[in-house]
Amino acid sequence: MIGRILAGIGGIITLIASFISIITREPLIDHLVKILLITGDVVIGLGIVGLIGSLTTLYGVYKSDWKYMISGSILGLFAPCILSILGIIGGALEVRKQKISK
Repeated sequence: MIGRILAGIGGIITLIASFISIITREPLIDHLVKILLITGDVVIGLGIVGLIGSLTTLYGVYKSDWKYMISGSILGLFAPCILSILGIIGGALEVRKQKISK
C-alpha cells in the first residue's frame, strides 16, 4: 500500500511538472529555485515525454502493476522532475511486497 502511495505522489508531481514545462517552456525547478538548466522547445518535448510517463505511472498505481509504475517513473525523469524517483521507489516496494506474499 505504501508503494502505491509513493508512486501516486511521484506521478502527480511529475504530471504537474510536465504541464508546467509544456506551458511555460521552462522546467518546474526554474520556477521554484531560479536555477535555469534548459529552456525552449527542448523543454516542451521533455514535458510531453514526462506527461506520458506520469500517466503511465498513475495507470500502474490504479492497476497495482509495479512494471507500469517503474517504467512510467523512469520516463517521468525526463520532465525534468527528480521527484519522479518516488514512483521508482514505490514500484520497488510493490515488487518486494508481491515476492513476500508468494
